[in-house]
Amino acid sequence: MKQLLAFILLIAAAVSSCKKNDNTQVLKLNGTYAGTFQRKVSGTGVVSNVSLSFNEDAWNGQSSIVKYPALNYGSFIINGNKINFKNESAWTAEFDWSLILNGDYDIAASGNKIIISKSYATGMRDVYTLSKQ
Repeated sequence: MKQLLAFILLIAAAVSSCKKNDNTQVLKLNGTYAGTFQRKVSGTGVVSNVSLSFNEDAWNGQSSIVKYPALNYGSFIINGNKINFKNESAWTAEFDWSLILNGDYDIAASGNKIIISKSYATGMRDVYTLSKQ
């Protein structure tokens, strides 16, 4: 019985001393990023100049083409390589609401550049290619 207890304590000590090797860096967005937005359909699509500003968990944005994409302002959360936008604007009904920056997107960063993208079941893909200003 003492041997079993000693074995269990040894295993518990070994498990609790293991460190998780987590090299994942947490992406922090702060400041203004400018670049382009493109809704790619079959690899091509209209390009709009955009800027997004991030401050803590809030964002706001502008586009050179009205409602392409539909930006304005809201909040965001980053979790790993995903970013979730909550768009807090009121929108009218005369345009494609899938152009509203809202919901889950993929995010990738390299240096001062970020790419925010979202793929749809239809094959469309929204891509924001931005550089920190």
